[in-house]
Amino acid sequence: MSFGVSKNFIQFEDLSSEELRVFNLILQNIYQKRGIDFCQYRPKCLRRRIVVGMHDVNVTSFCTYLDFLNKNPLQYDKLLDRITINVLEFFRNPEAFKAIRRKVIPSIIERKEKMASYNIRIWSSGCATGEEPYSLAILFKEALQELGQNIKVTILATDIDKESLRKANLGVYGEKALKELTTRQIAAYFVKEEDKYCIKPQIKVMVNFMTHNMISDELPAAIDLILCRNVIIYFNKELQNKVHANFHAAFVSTGFLVAGKTESLMDVKEELFSKIDLGKRILQKRIKRTSGEDNV
Repeated sequence: MSFGVSKNFIQFEDLSSEELRVFNLILQNIYQKRGIDFCQYRPKCLRRRIVVGMHDVNVTSFCTYLDFLNKNPLQYDKLLDRITINVLEFFRNPEAFKAIRRKVIPSIIERKEKMASYNIRIWSSGCATGEEPYSLAILFKEALQELGQNIKVTILATDIDKESLRKANLGVYGEKALKELTTRQIAAYFVKEEDKYCIKPQIKVMVNFMTHNMISDELPAAIDLILCRNVIIYFNKELQNKVHANFHAAFVSTGFLVAGKTESLMDVKEELFSKIDLGKRILQKRIKRTSGEDNV
C-alpha cells in the first residue's frame, strides 16, 4: 500500500501536514502488521475510533500515539479492536430477529421445499465475538422445530479480527451478553460455569468461524441469508457499492440481506435488491431469470 500522493491518502482540513502524515502512517502500519486496509473507511468514523484508542492510553497527539504503538506493537491489536468495535450481545436489536423469524425464515423454507433441498446456508459477515451467529443458530433451531422441519442449517461466521474469532470459537460469555435471552433459552443452550456461560455443542456445531475480508477475499456461494449489521456504515460510498455487489453475487437467486439499524438503505442499487422491510433493514436479491439460475 502506498500513501503520500496516492488516492488512498486520507485528508482532513483541520490537521497539519505532519498530523496527516502520521495519521496515515498509523493506517499503513496496521495494514503492514495486520493485513487490513482501512483507507476506504469513512474518514470521520475512522478518526473517531483512533482518537478513542488514543484516549485509552492517555495520549493526545497522533505523533505521540504512533511512537507509543511502535514501542508497544501488541497495542496495534487493541487499536484494531477499537476500529472494528461492536456492541456485543445475543439477539442485539430483537425486533430484527423477530422480523427474520416472520418474513425471512418462512420464505427460505418454502423455497427449500419446492426444490427438495434440505440445507440452509447463512453468512454472518462481521461476526465479531460470535453473539450474532450463535443467535441465528438459536433462532433457526427453534423456528425449524416449531415448523416441524428437518433442514440442516450451516452458518458461516466471518471477521477480519483474529482475536475476536478466537473468542467466538470459545463460545464463552458473561451474563450481560445474555440479557435478551429468556431463562428457558439460557438453560437450553448454555452451560453455566461460575460466572460465565458456555454455548452448548448443539448450537456450536451449527457455526463455522473463519477469517475473511468481505471486500477482497473469495466469496462464499449459495447463501440464503446474510447478516451484515453496522459494518459497512463505516465504508465510503464506493466501497459500500462493492460490498453490496459481493453480497449479491454470493446469494442464491432469492437470498435475503439484513443490514444494521443505523444503516441507510435508500442508496442501495435497485437492480440488486428489493426492499422487503426498510424499518428492519431487510432486503432481498432481485430475481434474474437466466438459463444458469441456481438450484440450491
